[in-house]
Amino acid sequence: MTIKYHGVYDSPEDPQGIIKMSLEMGAEFPGPAEDVLLAWTLRLGVDADVPAAARKLLADYGVEAMAVGNDQHGRLIALLKETAEGRKIQARRRGGASGRKRYQ
Repeated sequence: MTIKYHGVYDSPEDPQGIIKMSLEMGAEFPGPAEDVLLAWTLRLGVDADVPAAARKLLADYGVEAMAVGNDQHGRLIALLKETAEGRKIQARRRGGASGRKRYQ
């Protein structure tokens, strides 16, 4: 089952525009940047090329050359830049608890 997100800034690289809306807040972005990045990657889906999506967003949103500040806005930009430099990671689906008891 595929989940579709629709928003004003919705795009394949930024479902529901979560990154764009966070970046537009500037210094008023409350963070945490890590939570926004995690939500973004989860919305991309298991077959997504996350580094390529991050590179496109950095270029499209004009933050490639932005200085990274010490606030949560700067942290989000830094995380996007790190993600853009990364290698493609293939997600794997896991099934069950592999024979272990979870609860007793």
